[in-house]
Amino acid sequence: MTLVKSIALSLVAALLAAGFTAQPASATSVLVKDVAHVQGVTGNQLVGYGIVTGLNGTGDSTSVLFTSQTIQNVLQSFGLSTTSNEVRTRDVAAVIVTATLPAFAHSGDNVDVTVSAMGDSSSLQGGTLVLTELKAANNLVYATAQGPLSIGGFSAGFDATSTTKNHTTAGRIPNGAVIARDMVTPIQSGDGFNYVLTTPDFKTAANLATALNHRFGGGTAGALDAETVHVHLPGAYNNNPVQFLADASDVSLTQDELAKVVMNERTGTIVFGGNIKLAPCAIAHGNLSITITQDNKFVPASFSQTGGGSQTNTHVKVQEEKRQLTFVAGAATLQSVVRALNTMGVSPRDLIAIVQALREAGALQADLEIQ
Repeated sequence: MTLVKSIALSLVAALLAAGFTAQPASATSVLVKDVAHVQGVTGNQLVGYGIVTGLNGTGDSTSVLFTSQTIQNVLQSFGLSTTSNEVRTRDVAAVIVTATLPAFAHSGDNVDVTVSAMGDSSSLQGGTLVLTELKAANNLVYATAQGPLSIGGFSAGFDATSTTKNHTTAGRIPNGAVIARDMVTPIQSGDGFNYVLTTPDFKTAANLATALNHRFGGGTAGALDAETVHVHLPGAYNNNPVQFLADASDVSLTQDELAKVVMNERTGTIVFGGNIKLAPCAIAHGNLSITITQDNKFVPASFSQTGGGSQTNTHVKVQEEKRQLTFVAGAATLQSVVRALNTMGVSPRDLIAIVQALREAGALQADLEIQ
């Protein structure tokens, strides 16, 4: 049996140069419709409780009491009276049904629904959702859902010989919900409306207001904060906000890119955003490997004794790889940083430790977000 422990050592020394000035992050030309949306124009979440039938013995067990009660209620609505002892639930599963009602939706439209098991059902494969009401946060019914489930996986076999692919206790019904009432979505409020940026940024908000004023005339738009830009509907578009939004959607503006690093230590994922800059610094990286092995050896008994015994021997081996110090010049771009770290043989997980050390040393000129 071998136990191998790898310890990644990261050493960063900031060598700040006198009078060093960081270069600003680059900017990209984008369209209004790609970076902003109208405030209030959004989807609404719906939820409902129902049952899935037609399961091949993979439904809820009798210990799930609310499934038995639901079956009794459904049968009672059809004029059949039953007791809990008369109900068997292995072909039925209680589920939660969710959907998103899009903005401007009208009665008669169809939307997809997601169905998720609530009890101890092992699979919803082959099941059909019974007519289920979907309600919004105001407790009003906005849609009804029904239909066969699409699982996107399978479960086959029994007990230890079973095979499962993907999640079989959740599925979707494409166009499975029918909207029962119109979704009222006001666009204009008072003398105009608000644009909301997908990524809040003061400079991008100011650029959006400037671009709209240049296209539709001065005083059309003004930035309220880093996320909101208020628009006064021009006189030429009175009572026609849809046409204004159509014309404004293709207006181009300059989006300021943020220098940001997002890291997920659980998965070892690291993403660099914007034009990352580094102050002058030196990076040393080394690996220390500790290997512990055990072997059993038979030791015979002495001449005065009979038999023998087993002796366990433990061996410890320590090996350290030597690496040279790598110097990164000032205002290094992301490309040069990644090239230098790849030359050092840095793994993604080691890179996370190095980036954290760069940030603490003041050499990384970017926001750091750890998930």
